[in-house]
Amino acid sequence: MKHGIQLLFTTSTLLLLTTGASAQETITIDSKTTYQTMRGWENTAWIADPCDPAFPALRDIVIDRAVNQVGIDRLRLEVRSGVENTTDYYADWIAAGCPGPPDQQYTRWRDNRYATVNDNNDPNTINWNGFHFSELDWIVENIILPYKTKMAKNGEDLFINLCYVAFTSQINGGTYHHDDPQEYAEFVLATYLHLQNKYGFVPDTWEILLEPDNVSQWDGTLIGEAVVATAARLTTAGFTPKFVAPSNTNMGNAITYFDDMIAVPGALQYLEEYSYHRYAGVSKSNLKAIADRAVQHNLSTAMLEWWFDNATHEVLYEDLTLGRNSAWQGSVLAGLFNIDVKDPQNPTVSIRDVQKFNRQYFKFVRREAVRIDAQSDGNNFKPVAFVNKGKRFVVVVNTDTGGPFRISGLPAGIYGLKYTTNADYNINLPPVRVAPGKILNAQIPDAGVITIYDSRLSKRRIRSIPANP
Repeated sequence: MKHGIQLLFTTSTLLLLTTGASAQETITIDSKTTYQTMRGWENTAWIADPCDPAFPALRDIVIDRAVNQVGIDRLRLEVRSGVENTTDYYADWIAAGCPGPPDQQYTRWRDNRYATVNDNNDPNTINWNGFHFSELDWIVENIILPYKTKMAKNGEDLFINLCYVAFTSQINGGTYHHDDPQEYAEFVLATYLHLQNKYGFVPDTWEILLEPDNVSQWDGTLIGEAVVATAARLTTAGFTPKFVAPSNTNMGNAITYFDDMIAVPGALQYLEEYSYHRYAGVSKSNLKAIADRAVQHNLSTAMLEWWFDNATHEVLYEDLTLGRNSAWQGSVLAGLFNIDVKDPQNPTVSIRDVQKFNRQYFKFVRREAVRIDAQSDGNNFKPVAFVNKGKRFVVVVNTDTGGPFRISGLPAGIYGLKYTTNADYNINLPPVRVAPGKILNAQIPDAGVITIYDSRLSKRRIRSIPANP
């Protein structure tokens, strides 16, 4: 018994001792009505600075838990505009021991990490001496490749979203030339060729620019022009361009930038995801406008940044339903966890409270899952339903209160039940067998999130589980 929940089994029924069936909300699943297809739970590939003595031990723990405990299956790999430069400021900073402010070496690195120096005067000819990929290589070798290996052990592939970053307001004394679409396209091609030649992979998608409303040189029209120019270069080189944009900090700006972007002839055909952040301009009307545009143009939507524990399960539910999100990012990898590095060789790592609730989605809804319709006849239980590969159904319910509820429309099978509340984390309830055409009964002791998921078990275990009336 836990929190007053008592489960009594008979040969054919599962009885839930509750306050009465008449108070139960009913959730109805309709698998014939489909929405978006999931493209991954994203985090930014950052754990700690390269010179941090805790990094080696911390990396192994964070990657293992991000994969196996939380369920993150997509990473944002960032590349800074300052890769194209005559000086490798990142390598110099590393060689100095990664000092922080106000150290002169740190200031030199920060002032120049987005500054560009053109490799030559011909955007159609790459001078490799003008590119320094040392930072990108460090992230790939120390985070991306180990992450890919860890996911492969589970039979899954890591989705890599490579994001171009150019916060040009930080440039102090340098220049910037990637606002020329042809020069930008050369930079992207150089990055693809470098990754392919050195590591044998290229990104699944390329995010055109992180937060363009924070970069004075860029607007929606330039994003569209960069998409067209880059697509031409990548296609000629044998790559398949798939782009993510516009990724504004402000949801309202994400609408105007998108409209200007797709007004550029040829830009729309290369877009995969319509992306936005949630730092400003947040409203249901803006979210619906983003989703409506995505549906109109056959695009996925993606909320790809709202850090610092702001991206809660309530926000996730809204982005999945009203926003029709196919990808979603709430933190960097290290931000999934509470981390104590007093002992650098033995860091203490525990999942953050906000992620305890989010993982009720992440862990069970996997890439290529299709969202299907789920409606409640009340207001306290907010469902969202998916069908994973292999026709495995998952229903995740945000609850405003504890109590019983019912789910109709699930196919016959064995279902696991797991919930998290403020008081209890990752609690398993006994599995339930649903007979054809029958209703699944469940309950949660308090407000939180409960996940009902297809649990394929052995025939011996199936026979031991009573049917749910």
